[in-house]
Amino acid sequence: MRNTIKRKLVALASTAALTAGLLAATGGPAVAATCSGGLLGNWPIKGGYISVYYNSSTGYNCAMTHTNKPGVAKYIMVQIGSGGTSKKDAGTYKYYAGPVSVYGRGRCIDFSGQVGAGNAIEGITNAYCG
Repeated sequence: MRNTIKRKLVALASTAALTAGLLAATGGPAVAATCSGGLLGNWPIKGGYISVYYNSSTGYNCAMTHTNKPGVAKYIMVQIGSGGTSKKDAGTYKYYAGPVSVYGRGRCIDFSGQVGAGNAIEGITNAYCG
């Protein structure tokens, strides 16, 4: 009886370790990445929208591009820039690209995004100056 319980526990532990490894390898549901700070706005673009945030305690602006059709893998890009510094994230994603952040206290920011490789890159320049 003891060996049966021990085998079941080992099997259960092995299954849990394998599942955790598969989730990590496939980018499965872990902790969702997000921007910190307050949402400044959502900017609509073809196929999705760009969310822009500002964290007043750190002075950083952050952006993410979201698709309007979550769960379907497609090319998604987000870029944010301020004061000569620019950060970008792009790839094949099912939900969003980003977050990407730049220091923006007292500066204007530029941001852009794209959902679907065939769509144009859309964005805003000299926004949220302050």
